[in-house]
Amino acid sequence: MKRRASTDGTKGSRKRSKASPSEPYPNGVELFDFPEHQRYITSILSDQNLDRKPGYIVGNIFMKYSESEKKIRFVMSTEQSEVGSKTVRIQIVFGKQCSKLLRRRGLRLPLSHGILLSLRGCTIANNGASANGVIATLEFTEKVLLKILSPGQDNVVVDLWGPVSLRPSQSADSGWYNPPVERPLEETAPATEAIKSRKKEKQLLRSKEHFAKRAASNVSTDATGSDTKSSRSKLASPKPTHPQGEQAPAEKVNGPLGLKAGCRSADTLYTPLSSATKISSFYNVVGVVYSNSAYITQSSIGDYMCTLHLVDPDNTVRSGNSHLMENPTKVICFARANSKWLPTVREGDIVVLHNVKASSFQGGSNLVGYNDKLQWAIYGLDGRLTHGIIPSDVPREIATDRGFRFSPFLQREDPVLLDYCSKLRLWWNAVECQKQESLGKTHQVGSQVLTPPPERSPRPWLPIKDATPNTVSNGYFNCVAQVIHKHRPDQGCYALYVTDYTSNDQCPTYDGAEWCPPGLAKSILKIELWDQSASFGQQMEVGEFFSFRNLRMRVANNGYFEAKMKELKIAKLNTDEVGSTHTGLEGLLERKAKWATKHKIEERLEKLEYTKIQDVEMRVRFNCIVEILLVNILDGSGSARVYVTDYTANDLLPEPDVDADDFNGLEKRVLKLNLRDSQAQTARSLEPGTVCVFQKVMMKLLNKENVGDLGGEQPLIKRLYPGLPSHKALMEDFENRKKIFFGASKAALQQSKAPSVSASIYTPQVPEPSENPSPTRSNPRLCTSIKQLQSRIEPITLFGIRARVKWAKPRQLWDCCRPYCAKCSKRIPSTQKACVACDDFDHEFITYQYNFNISIEDEEGSEMPIAVSDEALFLTDLPRVNMARDPSALEEFRTCFETIAGNVLEYQDDRCMGKEDTELKTPLVCLYGCRYEEEGRKICQLLSYSLIES
Repeated sequence: MKRRASTDGTKGSRKRSKASPSEPYPNGVELFDFPEHQRYITSILSDQNLDRKPGYIVGNIFMKYSESEKKIRFVMSTEQSEVGSKTVRIQIVFGKQCSKLLRRRGLRLPLSHGILLSLRGCTIANNGASANGVIATLEFTEKVLLKILSPGQDNVVVDLWGPVSLRPSQSADSGWYNPPVERPLEETAPATEAIKSRKKEKQLLRSKEHFAKRAASNVSTDATGSDTKSSRSKLASPKPTHPQGEQAPAEKVNGPLGLKAGCRSADTLYTPLSSATKISSFYNVVGVVYSNSAYITQSSIGDYMCTLHLVDPDNTVRSGNSHLMENPTKVICFARANSKWLPTVREGDIVVLHNVKASSFQGGSNLVGYNDKLQWAIYGLDGRLTHGIIPSDVPREIATDRGFRFSPFLQREDPVLLDYCSKLRLWWNAVECQKQESLGKTHQVGSQVLTPPPERSPRPWLPIKDATPNTVSNGYFNCVAQVIHKHRPDQGCYALYVTDYTSNDQCPTYDGAEWCPPGLAKSILKIELWDQSASFGQQMEVGEFFSFRNLRMRVANNGYFEAKMKELKIAKLNTDEVGSTHTGLEGLLERKAKWATKHKIEERLEKLEYTKIQDVEMRVRFNCIVEILLVNILDGSGSARVYVTDYTANDLLPEPDVDADDFNGLEKRVLKLNLRDSQAQTARSLEPGTVCVFQKVMMKLLNKENVGDLGGEQPLIKRLYPGLPSHKALMEDFENRKKIFFGASKAALQQSKAPSVSASIYTPQVPEPSENPSPTRSNPRLCTSIKQLQSRIEPITLFGIRARVKWAKPRQLWDCCRPYCAKCSKRIPSTQKACVACDDFDHEFITYQYNFNISIEDEEGSEMPIAVSDEALFLTDLPRVNMARDPSALEEFRTCFETIAGNVLEYQDDRCMGKEDTELKTPLVCLYGCRYEEEGRKICQLLSYSLIES
């Protein structure tokens, strides 16, 4: 009997039918099989009714946010419209209910993978231009249908609207598919009962298999083969059959692909890569190099570094395709002495690493090998550990600061380790074989093929002559340069003019600039510092050398090249340690020496004879090195008045005719200069606090006062920069005079009359204290008692007080040297190992500074607290380290501390413990320092001291 034809052409059919405009719109997995239903963001934003014909959108996963219990967020890049290839970014948000279902199914969103996303059930918000370039937000509150494309792997489909939630999509050439099962609505309950029944049957079969295996293993080994075979056949249960459409449980992988990651030798544990994740813990690992990415570059402080991507059997997806890798473990290796101390590897090499530290970076997990801990070796084809080709001039080991010998080259003949490396090579060969078998099966979905973006190349280190906006890194590059000039064009930007003594024809010519040295007009690059780096520009001195990372070359409005920088990736380089600081600096210094020889650059300032203000005579020309105190530009007259000092006194000088706080205590030490002609124009660029050279000045009587007169068109005013060695030498004598005036000079310390002072303790030359200090002494500003100091009202007051230390804090001696962040200059809390605010994951900005407090009691019985900072002269030669971990440094500081404070710490500890017998024994010392105001508080700071004979 023939079956009656159905009135509905699709009812009862087991074949997939293509949707047509007259048929219902496809809402299931088959939606992605129709390219004509693909939508673009331009049309989506203008559509007010997506439920009528939602379609789907195609793109790549660009960025993921940290997941929360309430939602899952990520950003995807997609084409803006069907016409053109402009790419835009949109944000995808899965609500609380939707994200809960996705987490149950273990959904992963790999970066750069393609994604097809149905618009069914979504709401749209037009964000305009927001963070990360996102122009719109699509939110799915309850359910979602999506498909993730994984090149070389099975695509994953998640359909929360349908009965099947998470399953791999079938390839187009697989030749089969599971026909849809039709279940009428009224048969929902029986279908549920059938599913439960099948689950019970599967559990029963598994239990029978388990007992059968146990019984078979207990069969006597001395039985004949036939008896054993027959007994096993009686005990064994029939092989379970699985209902149609259900996948059999995964079987145990045998052979090389079943290798277990990690091994343990007699004295060393090698942890699997996926288990080496506990932050700040050190591990020994073995892995296979997954990709050729070990480019050797340099960090901001000049250390050599490379990045390895390693895999082992533990970070391998075993779902039928053991060649498919999850995220490989990233290992960042550092070396300071030589670039050859880093491993040079290729894809497939087996690397053994000792003493790598688990770290976190941008929310991920990686391993870091520090320059003084990392040891490595490569498993060679001969079955032994090697290190590649190391030139003979490369040192094999060095002596550390603590006297130990360290070598990064791992030397081991561990048979367990060598056996594991051999098995790891067999495993990788098996993985490569499966990878080759799976290649060639590429399927296109939608109107374009979605492939992961290429791996980003590292920033190249380029000289200025080779830097262009069209470099391989899209205009970004690193360089080493010397600062020639700087200024701030506005509040949000700081402009630097640097050179590395190479010429670029696309840079502007600075022939007319007075600050441009001869022969460098085409060798200067302008760098604009913005955002984080703008505040650092003011700290950079002309003449100093810096490394710049992540500069971007661009074309300015005038058509010439200039560079721009936003992130604070600037590091000062020390020219005294060229070999161990930065290799690019060595080449720059060689080019600078050739330039100086070619243009006969001479430091004329060194050949001049300089006169101190105290030796200046009337109507005699002289050259002087002075500090700018005040600049007064006279409107309309074309002249300027500049007030300067070198901290020496001259009775010919009148009292200043202006009221300025900087002149307090500088009686007969301020020289007023009248500048004319081009010298008045130069005065506009002078800033208070800078040190300058004035040439050919003459002392004259003008308007009944003695002033310095200077005019003419020659450049007679030159600013001195501490970064230039020749300028630093000229400023040394001036700085010494300044320290003498403020009671902290090294030259005056050597003239101290105290014979018991050690060579490391410095004392300024001050008047002997007396009950009634005379105001006519050589330094009337110096206070000799606490009461006298408290009666002074000046903002800065010097003191030299005889006293004894009464108490000190902190109570632990090693806490007197505390960690600070060199990037933000803030103290690092005890709960942090590095500065979290500056993302110092590699601990490269940690510095140590002395900072403690003492309380003193003078001979009159008055008490006063004093702060001791890192600038104290008696702390100059002490090491700045973590004294809790360096016993030798702690003992060195203890000797220095007890010289001034005696047993004050022991006395305090005994008092806290209730011991009253301990006697406070602190020496009588003369303490020299200054009192200043900070945020409304008066702070006394100790600069130096001298012991007084009892």
